[in-house]
Amino acid sequence: MGRDEIWIARMFDVSHRNILDAEARLLSAFVYHDQISIITTAQNIDNHKATCHYFDCKRNEIPHSSFETLVVPMTVVTCPRRFGAEFVSISLSENEKPREPIPLTYRIYDKPPHELAVCVGPLYGNESKWLEVVEYGVTFFYFTLFNLNEYDRKIVDYYAKLGYAEYTPYITEYHRLSWMFHLIQTQECHHRSRYHSKWVLNVDIDERLVYTGAGNFLHYLRSMPPNIGELSFITNRVLKTEKLPEQLKNFTNLQTEMMFLKYNRTTEMSWFNMKGVIRPELVFVLFYHWSYRQEYGVHVMSVPKRVAYIRHYRNVDEKGLNGNWLENYNGTLKETRLNAEFEKQLIESVKEKTKYVYDRRWVRCEEIPEMFFQRFGRKLLDCKYKYE
Repeated sequence: MGRDEIWIARMFDVSHRNILDAEARLLSAFVYHDQISIITTAQNIDNHKATCHYFDCKRNEIPHSSFETLVVPMTVVTCPRRFGAEFVSISLSENEKPREPIPLTYRIYDKPPHELAVCVGPLYGNESKWLEVVEYGVTFFYFTLFNLNEYDRKIVDYYAKLGYAEYTPYITEYHRLSWMFHLIQTQECHHRSRYHSKWVLNVDIDERLVYTGAGNFLHYLRSMPPNIGELSFITNRVLKTEKLPEQLKNFTNLQTEMMFLKYNRTTEMSWFNMKGVIRPELVFVLFYHWSYRQEYGVHVMSVPKRVAYIRHYRNVDEKGLNGNWLENYNGTLKETRLNAEFEKQLIESVKEKTKYVYDRRWVRCEEIPEMFFQRFGRKLLDCKYKYE
């Protein structure tokens, strides 16, 4: 990052400081070809002097290796690479002890392993997220877990287990994290996806990209010249009037709860809440869902709505962020649907994943050999007979 980019990033940081007494805990660290980025959980240390500390595979600090730097942008400490470093840490004052070191995540790829991924906005709040996660349909995700219950966590673990996702758990001093911590997720996911995915879509869990152009969306991305660092998309809102089910109650009724089938009353298109798909290594700073500063010579392109747009399933919960949006809406809601063939494919995909993850049963006592009953007795065997 050059001098001008640092200045612009610093001005951005000053205007978006938040949670002013937050601890600067270490969240994640990534090693690239040319540098190391350490992400913290504080939005109040931007422009602060910091010292990088390097540790070997046994967590012993490497002698004479520390390096003074700045926290910029917002939550990110940029450090040079060091030979033999497997763990890293920071300190924010001369006499401060370095924080417990965290491992470096490898991002030294000649070619990104993924062509397109999604940085999913942070998962938090009281409404269950499992069905929203199941309905997602790309090849790789980066999830951020602010507050997630055990049931919702199962589907995230499913994606991670099969190699479709990485997720970042947060351990902070706060009981709960909310939308006010969103910019931490934005910076962390930006650096997590660098050199790991060529293109990254920045959207929330209740938003979907709809592509209606020629070929498919990947073909469209491949047609972009190399100096395009971001594509911006217009959005519309889909009125969502109920909370999603907390758990799968009845597999036969699953289709009636699928969000893309249940809710189709939409607003007009608007650029007010635009979203973007970025080339992570070509942009310096992100603001929620779009880039704030790009590398020199890199451009942002607006995508015509006839080619692609974002469909936002927006609730009207007055306790949620901007949950009163319908009260201020003066347009006319219109019934719209996704492509019929795509809907059929998505229905089957959601059913398949839901059945695999959530269609559970008790161990049947008939499955357990008699010798275990004779040795341990029924009380110690966690089972039920078929007709119980």
